[in-house]
Amino acid sequence: MKLKQRAQAGFTIIEMLIVVTILAMLTGILVPVLEDTQKAARDARRSADLKAVQTSLEAYKRVNGVYPNTSGAWQGDAPSFGGLGYDATGYIPGLVPNFMQALPKDPDSSIPVDDRGYFYRSDGIDYKFGAHKTPESFDAGNPFIDPSRPTTSWMVSTPGAYNW
Repeated sequence: MKLKQRAQAGFTIIEMLIVVTILAMLTGILVPVLEDTQKAARDARRSADLKAVQTSLEAYKRVNGVYPNTSGAWQGDAPSFGGLGYDATGYIPGLVPNFMQALPKDPDSSIPVDDRGYFYRSDGIDYKFGAHKTPESFDAGNPFIDPSRPTTSWMVSTPGAYNW
């Protein structure tokens, strides 16, 4: 008598466990890589914001003879710097709309909060603009590291405001 063999349909539990294990390992490898990529993208945006504001401030000075003045007070979008907005009445007076369409906002949607965000100070002759407690890397060769806040902030400034 001839016995018929039944064809097995589907996967065994061992095969499924192997596939799940491989997927878990790939996920464990990819998640940190993607997080690093997101941090690098946010920092690239912050450095672009610093350069854009610096260019706009120089254009403002060419037209007006001075930088937008805050009477030596720090202003920014974070609550501890005044919680000012991104339009013509924002944290850099007079820069919007003629020299920039809008003042920059941090690429991290949870910012501004507390004392984390963009800040600006000027006496008309010198200025300092920076990202406070938002940058995610502080590599030694970074040209934007704030010498007054080397582990928390990036900045652009005139020579006279470098150490504010």
